[in-house]
Amino acid sequence: MRSPGPETALAEAEPQVTPEAAPARGLTNIRFFTDYPVCNYKCPYCVAGHAPPEGRGPSPWDEDRYLAIIDNLCRLDFPINIRIGVGGEFFISKTLVEGARRLAQADHVQSINLITNLSFHPKQYARILHGIPKEKVALVASYHPTEIKNEDAWIAAAQELSTYYDLTTMSVAYPPSLRNLPEVKRKFAAAGVDHFIQPFIGEFEGKMYPQAYDAEERAILREVMYSRHDHEFLLNLKKPGLCNAGFKFLFVDPVGKVTQCGGFQEGQQLGDLAVSPELAFFDGPRPCPAMVCQCDTENINTVAFETHYKYLDKNQHRFAYRFAEEAKQHPWMSEWEVPY
Repeated sequence: MRSPGPETALAEAEPQVTPEAAPARGLTNIRFFTDYPVCNYKCPYCVAGHAPPEGRGPSPWDEDRYLAIIDNLCRLDFPINIRIGVGGEFFISKTLVEGARRLAQADHVQSINLITNLSFHPKQYARILHGIPKEKVALVASYHPTEIKNEDAWIAAAQELSTYYDLTTMSVAYPPSLRNLPEVKRKFAAAGVDHFIQPFIGEFEGKMYPQAYDAEERAILREVMYSRHDHEFLLNLKKPGLCNAGFKFLFVDPVGKVTQCGGFQEGQQLGDLAVSPELAFFDGPRPCPAMVCQCDTENINTVAFETHYKYLDKNQHRFAYRFAEEAKQHPWMSEWEVPY
């Protein structure tokens, strides 16, 4: 589907999309990965490259271009949910926060998902986000035990922040700390704070994860992971299959290039938000060209997820199995029993 407007470099994509007026579009999810590179943590399992000793390399982050992309997102004429992704800590940058503030003022922006390591006091977050409607903000706070000095204080801070904003928390199943995860999850539950766990992605002691988890470790992960969906996509590396990427979801890279998803940026370009708000869309779900999808912002766009789960609110990692009630009467309909 393509918004009306002047001819652009997207013309070459026209045979593959169906023209349709943008106002007819329903809610669209957008992941804008900024690759903002600055972080105040040095987690050894960092997927953004901050792990010592090398640290991360150069980044295409550019403040002026970021705000230009934000302004074009604000010009879209259909409803969106957006996650602003970073390669560091979001709340270090005043420019990142300014972008979120501009988005929040746009009527068509329904929710803004942000991620933080919760290294600031909860009241500081309230001050930083002042002027942004709370009902539009959803936060994921990453729990990093290698960097945190006081676990109980961190959980208490998450508990307080959850009284200000829609908040969930997460941790990584880094092999040295994996066996502590059941107790960690119990502590969050006791505090009334949602917590989800993602498998480690990367190398540890010469082994590649998540493939290298042994049977005992996988049993622990089965106990603590948030959903069957997470378990299949993030641990078992399920092939994605049909996906709404490019149809109900778009990925925006740090320079404004728009593609169907971050896992397949070699695909057809659907826009350039550094230049214009004009976008093209696919006319329905398509088979995913990737073998795996280990991004929890993107694998939730699969038809498998849409078929089995429903969102509970604006936070992108708070959802429920659609057939939980039916499963009480028919155990074969359980989340963990149905084919997935």
